Amino acid sequence: MRVYRLTSSMQLTNVKIVKKTTTRRISYLIPAAILLSGGISSCNKSTTPTDEVAVTISNVAVKNFNLKADTKVMANLDSVFFSINLESGVIFNADSLPKGTKISRLIPVITFANGLSKAEIVMSGGSEESKTVDYLKNPNDSIDFTRDVKLNVTAADGTNTYTYTIKVNVHKENPDSLIWDKLAVTNLPSRIANPVDQKTVERGDRVYTLIEESDGTYTWSSTESISESVWDKKEVSLPFAPAIKSLAATSDSFWMLDTDGLLYESADGLAWSSTGERWVTLIGSYLESVLGVKDAGGVMMHCHYPANPIIKDTEMAPDFPIYARSELRTIETKWTEIPTALFVGGLTSAGVRSSHTWGFDGSTWTTIDSKPTPGLEGATLFKYTVYRKTSSAFKQVAYDAWVVLGGILDNGDYNRNLYISFDNGVSWRPGSSMMSLPDVFPKISEANAVVIDSQLDADLSDAWTVTPSPDPGKMMKISYVTDGTEITWDCPYIYILGGEMPGGTFSNAIWRGVLARLVFTPII
Repeated sequence: MRVYRLTSSMQLTNVKIVKKTTTRRISYLIPAAILLSGGISSCNKSTTPTDEVAVTISNVAVKNFNLKADTKVMANLDSVFFSINLESGVIFNADSLPKGTKISRLIPVITFANGLSKAEIVMSGGSEESKTVDYLKNPNDSIDFTRDVKLNVTAADGTNTYTYTIKVNVHKENPDSLIWDKLAVTNLPSRIANPVDQKTVERGDRVYTLIEESDGTYTWSSTESISESVWDKKEVSLPFAPAIKSLAATSDSFWMLDTDGLLYESADGLAWSSTGERWVTLIGSYLESVLGVKDAGGVMMHCHYPANPIIKDTEMAPDFPIYARSELRTIETKWTEIPTALFVGGLTSAGVRSSHTWGFDGSTWTTIDSKPTPGLEGATLFKYTVYRKTSSAFKQVAYDAWVVLGGILDNGDYNRNLYISFDNGVSWRPGSSMMSLPDVFPKISEANAVVIDSQLDADLSDAWTVTPSPDPGKMMKISYVTDGTEITWDCPYIYILGGEMPGGTFSNAIWRGVLARLVFTPII
């Protein structure tokens, strides 16, 4: 354990350390000013447990650093947060400025802990000669942060000197863009080339895919590591003609209709038996049952199997989508005793494309949206982490959001926008242009989506291992582990499997997408 003892006569207020823990993500949020207080400790595998370093730095310490407002550069430039690492002499913005921000003529605003006899900013590197600005005499001179920038300070007594490196970071790509690429192994896990249909579901820690092969046989594939494309593939002999798109999973069973609507159950996806239930459609899984619609003597009724006293069956509304809905997803919160299920879009019995989000609370099906999506057939629905501004300040906060991708619009075109809801399907808005599907991504409907964490890793310099994090408003919602200069973190990747393309052509590809900022090395 290395202890940094910073001697200082300053009295700081409103300094706090917040430890925020969730079941999947842990963030340590430490304001930059804490480095100016009595002490800070940092674990580093390169030091001994008793290694103590004394640093006298209060008379040359930078207390605050920010940039002067300039709307010609960007809005809220003066609210960009800069961290000050006194021990390593680095001043930087952990949350990089937007791609394309011009940083060649910025005015720094610097507050020092004590009076200084000298403070000079030196710009070097590039094609021009080095240039020095006397900050104490000319605090409003602009600085070219595209060059190497050093701040050299000398204490009031002229004895102690210190040098800071100042970095103004700018994203090289838009952090809120979705990056899509085909996997190294792009094909679905079929046994034979050119499969004709598929359905993918999740159960526990595994992903399962049922594939109809080009020769009319079926393959049951599963994996714990979709990112590595390592699949366990088995030919399965089904005692019925399956309606593959109806496949669903509960915690201990798989469920599927045959082409005549008879409901089948399987514990392992290989051996199937009939339940005796006959349905018009299977909507998806809810609690430990599956939900559907059946024809009860000419009356279309919601139904479920196996029986669950919590779930109530009611008559189906005429505008309820029968076919081509998105996947049924569930929402669980601390405010509800049972989960809420929802899906987006689909076709009604009259062939109308629905624009609504339908929700189910265990007893009632109803539309829950006030600002719907366009009418969509065969859209894909998944939950993902999306960032948004919370105020006029330069702050981006992570939110869990529902995302709708693909599907066919009312005019017959394929949807190329991503629609996002931050309020569980009540209101939808198109994502930014950076979140639209690229031209290389196929026009697609009835695809399946899974979101899986993959572990990424990076090396950190010593300067970063003791760097305080941005304030909570700028903290990336990422769990990470450090060991000296090594860092690993979980990055959620979106996997889009299969689907139908224009002309009825089946997509035999797996696509992977990720929000750009989630692959950036976390600032710790």
